[in-house]
Amino acid sequence: MKKGCDFKLRATAVVPFVLVLAAGAARAQGPGSLRNVQAPLPSNLDDFVRDRAAAIRLGKALFWDEQTGGDGRIACATCHFASGGDPRVRNTIHPGPDGLFDGVPGPGGTLTAADFPIAGDNIVGSQGIVGATFVGIDPNDPIGADSCVPADDGVFFPNRRVTGRNAPNFIMSIFNRDNFWDGRAKREFNGVNPAGILNPAPVVFVGTSRLRAQAVTISPASLASQTVGPPNNPVEMSCDGRSFPLLGRKLLGRTPLGNQLVSSSDSVLGSLSLSPANGISRSYAQLIREAFRPNLHASTSLTPDGFTQMEANFSLFWGLSILMYNSTLKPDRSPFDRFKDGNANALSGSQLAGLNVFLDKGRCIQCHSGPEFTAAPSGGGRSFANTGVTPTAADGGRQPDNLGQFKTPTLRNVELTGPYFHNGRYLSLMQVVDFYNRGGDVANAELDANIRPLGLTVSERTSLVDFMLALTDDRVRFERAPFDHPSLNPPNGSNVPAVGAGGRATAIRPFLDANHFTP
Repeated sequence: MKKGCDFKLRATAVVPFVLVLAAGAARAQGPGSLRNVQAPLPSNLDDFVRDRAAAIRLGKALFWDEQTGGDGRIACATCHFASGGDPRVRNTIHPGPDGLFDGVPGPGGTLTAADFPIAGDNIVGSQGIVGATFVGIDPNDPIGADSCVPADDGVFFPNRRVTGRNAPNFIMSIFNRDNFWDGRAKREFNGVNPAGILNPAPVVFVGTSRLRAQAVTISPASLASQTVGPPNNPVEMSCDGRSFPLLGRKLLGRTPLGNQLVSSSDSVLGSLSLSPANGISRSYAQLIREAFRPNLHASTSLTPDGFTQMEANFSLFWGLSILMYNSTLKPDRSPFDRFKDGNANALSGSQLAGLNVFLDKGRCIQCHSGPEFTAAPSGGGRSFANTGVTPTAADGGRQPDNLGQFKTPTLRNVELTGPYFHNGRYLSLMQVVDFYNRGGDVANAELDANIRPLGLTVSERTSLVDFMLALTDDRVRFERAPFDHPSLNPPNGSNVPAVGAGGRATAIRPFLDANHFTP
């Protein structure tokens, strides 16, 4: 009897010792904490930016300002306002290459959980603007709508147009070597468009008296390259035909965030808030003068096509300031980061088991590597991959390769950034895990070699999902600084109130309130 009691005492003492060993081994393997990684800023940033804090203020204002849209209702944030993504469910389906809304709600329809996985070649995109052709800036329109002529595209009209790919996560996009799902936003920002180094090169205008046209290369800055694409895109934000200098002219004539409330405790813009009135107390011209060097905006000369220097260089200010704002959005306080920083109790036993699956049998680490949980920062290896979620012929992805390869997204905050893949096909993380467990959906000739049946058990799949939930930073979940923001009124969505540095009382929920353990 005594020996039996003695045995039990020894057994209970061994279990926690084994768990400590397992936790210690896990901390030594795989991705590290994001706290140890600095956001990559351009090496020549200070040639253009005079005050980095001022550039962050400008970038946050521009990113959230609905007056940017051709209808005065679309900001960059309109497709990235919830954990960096778009949770709207009405008017968000694109019919795909065949042009048919088969098995999903048609134009203007509303998605439900029952629509997932999305049928056929349909795509869950983001709604943009109602099709129209740009006529001119209207300085007297109360919400900032441009003068435009409606254009019937035969697919969406009179509903809002929808993008042909799902809105990627804005948070952490500064870490990607190339941006957009297909990587067309290049590492080298030319100050004008997403395309990088071109011949002939796009130009900005420099000088404090006489202006001279000058090509610039700012690197690494693929996020800056990305941000100058959507504002004048006729699907996403603008009536067709508006240019960046015209957008500059429009916003320079309006109060920043003039139709939106900025919390007096906003972590970046609070000191400028006009609350309880809308907007902030600085003009865009003042914000630009504070942020950028005088040789980019101080000249009184006009460009050959009649724009002021500040208007002509507005794309440069836009790209670099939003890049600077994004550099502050580093979600490095997840349970996983706390675990890697030495807190052995930050991950549950199930999550530790899921980390094992992630690193080994699940092969997730092959693409979702490093503290960023994506190979995209490297630009090589599996930063882009054909995962077999759609036929290569339906979307060639990265060009000019045309191999159906798409950017590997970060898994940080992934529970909040559904639906998943570039086409938004899957709703829950378990659906995604099951997709990889069966070796993808389409046996493309270009399929990545890692996409093959994995043989994961039910327990292994469950623990893997549980581990991914440990990649969420609660500051993102509750929109605490630096993830706080001005108010927003997204079309076909609920009004989003202004949130100050202290965050919101209720957590952001997964897309369509998905249960991530449901297949």
